[in-house]
Amino acid sequence: MKKSNKLLLGGFLALLLLISAIHISLFAKYKAGDYTVYNSEEELTSQSIQSFPNILFVAVRNVPGANITFGDAAHVEKTEESDIQYVQKGDTLLITVKDSSDPSGFKDPVSFQVPYNATITAFNSTIDLKTGRRAAGNNPVIYLQKSTAYFSGTNGPLQLGHVKLFASDGSRAAFEDKAQVNNLEVQLSNSSLEYGDGDFGQLSIVTDSLSRLSLSSKHLLKANIKTVASQ
Repeated sequence: MKKSNKLLLGGFLALLLLISAIHISLFAKYKAGDYTVYNSEEELTSQSIQSFPNILFVAVRNVPGANITFGDAAHVEKTEESDIQYVQKGDTLLITVKDSSDPSGFKDPVSFQVPYNATITAFNSTIDLKTGRRAAGNNPVIYLQKSTAYFSGTNGPLQLGHVKLFASDGSRAAFEDKAQVNNLEVQLSNSSLEYGDGDFGQLSIVTDSLSRLSLSSKHLLKANIKTVASQ
């Protein structure tokens, strides 16, 4: 195996370990009670929005539907779903389903705003990233594990700056509704990437043979794609 391929393969393995470590660490702290817990029905009844200051990392776990926009700070919109918990520890916000709840019974998606440069991790969840108040300044880092992420517009095409996307364990990332991205870096491990009618300035993809790409011919011509061995 060439040295460059070995380096890419090593990077893939490190990525998988990192994603797993992030989710395990956050969930362990949550189970240990090392967070401030905000129940959606209790703390949000007196106001329509709950703010969470100084958030840099947002973790979504076992949530079947979450609408995400970008803004100056993190906040959560009031929801009628009483089985969602918002737990904060320092600069990290964890959004999760209560242990006794059945996610399949949820009627409405959770809606919340994250900072422009937030790091978002999703485990066993479906998230929908939408247009915020600012366009090219949205520079998120996104980790998907057993999750689906839709990139779509609401009052116009979703516009993003520099996006780093890491998807593993059967995850799916779909860019829809003419999404615009200045610079998109993607790493796929047994996952899929779909890019529809939108466009990008730069696109670099590191993928394995178990992953799937669905790109138009014009996107394929512009993309820088590298393939490594599957693990």
